[in-house]
Amino acid sequence: MEIPSKEQCIEILSRNNTPEHIIEHCKIVCKVAEDVADKLINRGMKINKELVIAASLLHDIERIKDNHVTEGAKLLKSMGFLEISEAIRKHSLYKLDEKEIRSETTEEKIVFYADKRVVDDRITSLEERFEDLTKRYKKNFTKELEFSKKIEEELGL
Repeated sequence: MEIPSKEQCIEILSRNNTPEHIIEHCKIVCKVAEDVADKLINRGMKINKELVIAASLLHDIERIKDNHVTEGAKLLKSMGFLEISEAIRKHSLYKLDEKEIRSETTEEKIVFYADKRVVDDRITSLEERFEDLTKRYKKNFTKELEFSKKIEEELGL
């Protein structure tokens, strides 16, 4: 399986006309994801760090579209990046009850978690992130916050 480098991921985002503020968000999510992956690797876990980096950089490639998760996954699948496509397909907060779109691999969980720790281009707590989502979308995200805390616990963070 081919996994693009950081530089190639940024190039893919740029070629896709991903807005600069979204690219910056993706870079910060990648930093969080890399830190988490390093912690787990240092504890002896086997992590595909290149996959974590690429998926976290590309997770919002179609952010400006309505169903950005599905659209981003489709785009990356069409480019031949199947594992990245799966991680992107599973980073959404919606339909968490549906097993086929819930993060399962450690790499998918890292990407999911890292995205939930970043508001725009700022690293934050899960609580602050979900407070921002509640204000932004006028929706109760209690179930989603609990799910994210469960992922955090599973990752041992």
